[in-house]
Amino acid sequence: MVKRHNDNDDTNDVSPPEEPAATPLFSAADLDIGDYPVVHIPEKRLYMLQEYARRIADASRGSVENHRTGKVGEDAVAKPLGARGSIDLEVYADGGDGGVDLNHRGATIDVKTVGQHRSDPALTVDAYEQLRADYYVLASRISETDVRLVGYAPRQFVANAPVRSYRGGDYHFVEQDYLFPFPRHL
Repeated sequence: MVKRHNDNDDTNDVSPPEEPAATPLFSAADLDIGDYPVVHIPEKRLYMLQEYARRIADASRGSVENHRTGKVGEDAVAKPLGARGSIDLEVYADGGDGGVDLNHRGATIDVKTVGQHRSDPALTVDAYEQLRADYYVLASRISETDVRLVGYAPRQFVANAPVRSYRGGDYHFVEQDYLFPFPRHL
């Protein structure tokens, strides 16, 4: 029997643990390290973010440094988008932010920032919480004042990504092959 284009052919179906969603035609993994945009955070702004991190750490779990890394990453994403005014600077008793860090053009964004010790990070999102943001961004802090914007993924990519256990928690792992890159010149 000769197959026609309209015959059912499920041979290209791939289960979610192997394929989060349609792969970007050009992914963050395709970039050279120098092609990722780097956002500089001025010292004055860094001091303000440090104060917010201290307030968050005083009210919840986590170190000042971890919260500071997160706030610096959020600021680095918000700066080129012109969305600094939408960064969530509230201090919540549980230390969380409800799964949304900032808003841009009607979309919600959750920023995940890794520290300087990670050379080829994946986007990791808590699997035990509902995915609330429209987009998830991976940022990498490369110095005290500089953040590399690695890439981003829509909620559906994250929802379909494999879940792995790490340090007692379950996380959606989205490798850079599935992240959309940021334009080099933001």
